[in-house]
Amino acid sequence: MCAIFGFAGFSDADLLRRMANTLHHRGPDGQGFFESDKFSMGNCRLSIIDLAGGDQPIYNEDGTLAVVQNGEIYNYVELREQLEAKGHRFKTHSDTEVLVHGFEEWGKDLPKRLNGMYAFAVHDTKTGETFIARDRCGQKPFYYYHQNGKFVFASEAKAILECPFVERAPNLNAIDPYLGLRDVPEPETMFAGIHILPVAHSLTINRNNEVRIERYWSVPLKTDRNYKSDGEYFEELEAAFHQAVKLTMRSDVPVSSYLSAGVDSSLITVAAQEFNSNLNTFSIGFNSAIDETKDAAETAKLLGTNHHEIHITPDDFELLPRVIWQMDRPVGDALIIAFDRLAANCSKDFKVVLGGEGADEMFAGYQFHKIIPLVEKYSRMVPNFIHSGVMMPGFKATPMGILNKFFQFPADLGRGGKKRIGEFLADYRNRDLRQNYTMLRTLWSLDERHSIYSDEFKSRATRDWIVPEDPNDRESGAPFLDRLLKLQYDEWLQDWALIRQDKNTMAHSLEIRLPFLDHNVIELAFQMPAHLKATTKRDKIIERQLAAKMLPPEVSNRPKNPFFLPMDYFYQNPKIRELIDLTLNEDAVKKRGYFDPKRVRALVDGMERGEFIGLKQVMSLVILELWHLIFIDREFRFP
Repeated sequence: MCAIFGFAGFSDADLLRRMANTLHHRGPDGQGFFESDKFSMGNCRLSIIDLAGGDQPIYNEDGTLAVVQNGEIYNYVELREQLEAKGHRFKTHSDTEVLVHGFEEWGKDLPKRLNGMYAFAVHDTKTGETFIARDRCGQKPFYYYHQNGKFVFASEAKAILECPFVERAPNLNAIDPYLGLRDVPEPETMFAGIHILPVAHSLTINRNNEVRIERYWSVPLKTDRNYKSDGEYFEELEAAFHQAVKLTMRSDVPVSSYLSAGVDSSLITVAAQEFNSNLNTFSIGFNSAIDETKDAAETAKLLGTNHHEIHITPDDFELLPRVIWQMDRPVGDALIIAFDRLAANCSKDFKVVLGGEGADEMFAGYQFHKIIPLVEKYSRMVPNFIHSGVMMPGFKATPMGILNKFFQFPADLGRGGKKRIGEFLADYRNRDLRQNYTMLRTLWSLDERHSIYSDEFKSRATRDWIVPEDPNDRESGAPFLDRLLKLQYDEWLQDWALIRQDKNTMAHSLEIRLPFLDHNVIELAFQMPAHLKATTKRDKIIERQLAAKMLPPEVSNRPKNPFFLPMDYFYQNPKIRELIDLTLNEDAVKKRGYFDPKRVRALVDGMERGEFIGLKQVMSLVILELWHLIFIDREFRFP
């Protein structure tokens, strides 16, 4: 059940159906509508649970409440039993029906009881009020427009653009954060006037079209140091993880699994085999030095799955414009092509696939989870005069070949990368945690952004979008690593990792389910001591302990291999050069007005050095311009 849409403050039956047609790819199995003078909504259905009886909208017993849902409520069986015990009568076996009866019973506390991935809307015909909620981690999107007494919403922004009064205009305040992060932090989007409902929030719109937004959940930091034994945490994680996989396997159609060489997807795959002994798995590679399909195939053989391999070639770059259209907003990494190709191949035979996203954010699987805590300890131990007088000169004198050995990048770190790390280290003490976290993962430093902007656009390049860490978290007494991990649930996870999966799977009518984002697993992980997650030498410690119990040692002991598109391997291909010439030529750059054409030309010329950051920067500019050509200029059209 994978697209919802609607509007309040006016009626327009033709618009409602145009929105449905725009979102057909998310739900090709059926459409349903609720229409009145002041409020209308609809659903495009991907039939997965209760294939015969789950059409939407679904109503309560007396027809006064109507609901449409995007996603899945995994614990719908347990919720249904509770509601039936309270006297509610069900007409279907759909997970969506628990929402309408659950809202009758629990009101706006309903989202707190849900385990799943969802964005749903419940309309009350008696009060004229509509209640909307989005899942805790942002697995399912919810876009909205609210101006001049009109409210429009949809699972994808392109459906909102069907409204004649919604202007196709870029959000100029989003350009600088996009350059810094390669995504646009919610609630903003790249479209002026279109916002996204933040994760773990609800939105209520009354009969006067007044909107109220509230948060119902956040990552729970542990503020005391009263820990259980390591063994108790292991047993609890094992039980919670198996329950999460069990719930995500609830489906009336076959379920498959993505499988890389890492422990995350391998754990999910082996756990899923408890419920499906004939599991199909899918992996993707690039035919390059960082390709992990060989290791993934070895894992599949050891586990006995029906395995399928997909390989990206430079020719696949011609798909980039369409993939950007699928995603609605620019995410500045050509790796999105890989997510699209993986989903396209899996969807030929399946409607549901499991994925491993979320484990790194809980168990500290990224490189900066080691770097920032290490630098934090260093900053407390080393006096400033030694830091500035001895350590920083020593860093600057360190050859690039040595630095490259410390970073898991598929290309040379390069002069730009060394400069960035030096800036991060030099002024670390004068920034707060979120600022340091943002600086370490940013693609363009503030100075670099200023240098590439045109004179007319420079005034928009500010630090305003880097929100300081919540003072309550900073003063909570929670472990430093947990405070760092929590930051990712406010931006990184939904705006970077999950959007790539949702938009590219749903473009091919494929639903991805992510067991590691079960909120019970997340809450448990944040109650564990930091030493069970990561040290300066090891990552995902307790997860690897679980992997050692469930997986062959060849898999559980395998080091993490970051999932990167090897641009150093691809960038000289004519297909890629055509995209660069189309989007970053002098006339195109001048027409857009954001950047200095000479600076852009120098950046493109610098690609010949094959440095990691330089290649990423060029592709982020290419993707930004393609987004404008598709959505603003409409020079690319897709059915």
